[in-house]
Amino acid sequence: MGFMLAGVLFQISCSNSDEKSKVVNTPTLQLNKIIFTKGVSQNQSIWVCNYDGTALTQIPIVLPSGVTFNGTNGNAYPRLSPDGQKIFFVGFKADNTSSIYSCDITGSNLQEVYNTTDSTVLAIGSAN
Repeated sequence: MGFMLAGVLFQISCSNSDEKSKVVNTPTLQLNKIIFTKGVSQNQSIWVCNYDGTALTQIPIVLPSGVTFNGTNGNAYPRLSPDGQKIFFVGFKADNTSSIYSCDITGSNLQEVYNTTDSTVLAIGSAN
């Protein structure tokens, strides 16, 4: 009985706090999305769709000259950011080096995040 009463008192004391101080601007999440590469050999592109395969959309990313989504050592390993607004992927260069790039879900604002100066093979995994 004492435990239940303590839980009720805690709940009441938390609900009486100033609600204005708790306002947080959180982005809209894009849940239930799959991101993947599609294509043949060096002619790859990045696509996104819902878990059920609907709303299939190619992300129109313009890569820097000499960079492809698929090199001799692997593929682009595309990943969505936790808020679903950014894409991260590996880009491969003709000199057998690679870089991690990011862009908006729309394909705009392409940025090189990390690059290698040797033939180290990069892959992007999930931190979850």
